[in-house]
Amino acid sequence: MEEKVESLRKQRISMDKRQECLQLFEEGYGYKKTAQIAGLNTYTVRDYKRRYASGDTTWADRGSR
Repeated sequence: MEEKVESLRKQRISMDKRQECLQLFEEGYGYKKTAQIAGLNTYTVRDYKRRYASGDTTWADRGSR
């Protein structure tokens, strides 16, 4: 089970998913609904939303590392 948890932590969010979140934020969606629509973790999207609200959109341009 621990191996599965480790592998999940190493996954990166694709640039397409990040761009989808950005578009949904621009359309006025909150982080919970955005996470539901995009199929991403709520807390990850919450962090994106906080950065978006502060004017930072670099997280949507980086894609996978």
